[in-house]
Amino acid sequence: MVVILGGLSAAANAAVESDVSPPPARPLDADRVVALLGLSPLPWEGGFFRETYRADATIAGHALPPRYLARDTPRAACTHIYFLLRTGVVSAMHLVRSDEVFHHYLGDPVEQLWLLPDAASRLVLIGSDLEAGHVPQTIVPAGTWQGARVQPGGPHGFALLGCSVSPGFDWADFELGERRTLAQGWPDRVDLIDALCPPTNAPAEGS
Repeated sequence: MVVILGGLSAAANAAVESDVSPPPARPLDADRVVALLGLSPLPWEGGFFRETYRADATIAGHALPPRYLARDTPRAACTHIYFLLRTGVVSAMHLVRSDEVFHHYLGDPVEQLWLLPDAASRLVLIGSDLEAGHVPQTIVPAGTWQGARVQPGGPHGFALLGCSVSPGFDWADFELGERRTLAQGWPDRVDLIDALCPPTNAPAEGS
């Protein structure tokens, strides 16, 4: 016995339905990620971000280590953000007085420059290709000059990272790098320092 559905046999209906495929998914480009995650431009440093966590627990300002210049206000125990960089846009050279943990989520690998004491430096590749030497997570020690960019030539045109800071991030603990000073201290990295100190990220006159 053949069951007829809408003038077609069940087998024919199934064949017709299998030929109806959903429209192709929109490519997940930087604009789409920014929209889906509700990211906003990150002042001074560059890129896009959204804070997703700020701990209720706090650390009293007077209990912070001496490297914290503003010790009159408490800090959250930990904060976390999404952080997105497009190809051609950099995370400008800066330091934060707390440890920062970066996590790679999507997109191309990121080149992150660390400027260490005694003119030493390190270039870290944050990404998902372990065979190519990438690390999916890295920890920038407190007080380290750092800057980053999406590795040139990647297919995605962006990278989505997470950044956890402990004690939690506060703008009082952020310092933007000055190209000339950093180039004098780390002359072997002058080309990358130049790339990671764009004039568009410099503080406005009188600020």
